Amino acid sequence: MPKFKVLAVVGSEEMRLALRKQFSSDDEIAMVGFAAMDTAVLGKIAGYAPHVVLLAQEEGEAGVMEIAQRIYQGFPGCALVLLAHRLDMRLVRAAMEAGIRQVVAMDDAGSLKDAVIRAAVFEKGRNGETGREPRVIAVYGGKGGAGKTTVAVNLAVALAQTGRRTALVDLCLNYGDAALLLNITARDTIAELVQDKSIFSIDDVKSFSIQHSSGVSVLCSPASPEHAEYITPRHVETLIGTIRPYYDFVVIDLPANLSECTLTALENSDDILMVSRMDISNLHAAKQALGIFRTLQQEEKLVLLLNAEHKGVLKRRDFEQVLEQSVSQTIPEDAKTARLSQERGVPFVIGMPRTPIAQGVRSLADRWLSERLREGA
Repeated sequence: MPKFKVLAVVGSEEMRLALRKQFSSDDEIAMVGFAAMDTAVLGKIAGYAPHVVLLAQEEGEAGVMEIAQRIYQGFPGCALVLLAHRLDMRLVRAAMEAGIRQVVAMDDAGSLKDAVIRAAVFEKGRNGETGREPRVIAVYGGKGGAGKTTVAVNLAVALAQTGRRTALVDLCLNYGDAALLLNITARDTIAELVQDKSIFSIDDVKSFSIQHSSGVSVLCSPASPEHAEYITPRHVETLIGTIRPYYDFVVIDLPANLSECTLTALENSDDILMVSRMDISNLHAAKQALGIFRTLQQEEKLVLLLNAEHKGVLKRRDFEQVLEQSVSQTIPEDAKTARLSQERGVPFVIGMPRTPIAQGVRSLADRWLSERLREGA
């Protein structure tokens, strides 16, 4: 069952840590992000598409109620829960008038989960499009050569071929190959998009993207490695938040190095597709990466993919035992098809759709498509 996504509007770092700890392993609630108590929170709500916004009353009542009212009016289906220092009838009445569904005392952490779930369920009927939620899929491999770019490109194309609005963002900022695998030449890239801008609109992003014949909208990596320094973690966060509401799926191809930009993309994604080949070097890299994901409390997003599965010394069960993580999907080894696809610049899900490797990626795409169907998309 999908979790209720919660965005917390909390300024206190201590309270943020407490909320992360409380819901880090919860089966029903996922804390997707945090925001400050200002108008920028509206953009974050548009980006994260949470079921519930948790508002902490830290600096008086007036600002909280004003923000709550704007959220209530602008985001039907998004429930509001208020954390208050103390409860009284005047506060509760003002909260209800602002559209807040539940009010919980800050010292009553035990009641918070029930309040969040009740608010989300109660609010659900106000939005006629509940369940049509975008998914941001970050594709990561702890070691170069794992095939993550090939997987990311073909996954995006497979999703787009079903009629879903799909974007592919190449965040391999130094040496991105997504454009090469799609046989497209990018005049404008993410480097040009962010020049002299810290905030940009969906129209800005689209004007710097290329529409591939498969239907995928592609934002390419910089044309030259030295341009990578122009892109900051803030740019990455803004980019994901900007494009998320306009697509059914956003696939992000990430480099192996865990830079600040990569970590920001991982934290702002809904799912992390970790791609690994079946060898000892990839297993070692996957174990290191998984340790970092657990430290950052990103483990619950993980979808583990064994790429180029073949008969060898290492088995699937070896990966599961060492990583203490179930393998979600496998794609069979087919080096010839993968090589031809790359040389021709035609994704194999288009050019060689009957091959086992193409069928493996389509099965991977079906994982997310079936999840959307279960949610009512």
